[in-house]
Amino acid sequence: ALRRQIERCWSPPAGAPEAENLVVEVQLTINPDGRVQQAQIVDTSRMYRDAYYRAAAESVLRAIKQPACTPLKLPPDKYDLWRETKLTFNPRDLVGR
Repeated sequence: ALRRQIERCWSPPAGAPEAENLVVEVQLTINPDGRVQQAQIVDTSRMYRDAYYRAAAESVLRAIKQPACTPLKLPPDKYDLWRETKLTFNPRDLVGR
């Protein structure tokens, strides 16, 4: 549910060869009010060696910062569960959206 909130603001790069392999994992630290305090791409080494992956990862980071997608709607009583979370963004999940 959390990932779907961000995906609606995500536009992966079009025209990338083997776009289905541009799966991006991001580690989030979220404030109690649902705003993302920190977002880090997990596979930083791939960011430096693969320009298409870097474009996909940067598009995920932009989506996380989009005003239309923040603050995230999360249950306040479960803050300990979602305060730090890792999300995976896969272009295949957007097909038919």
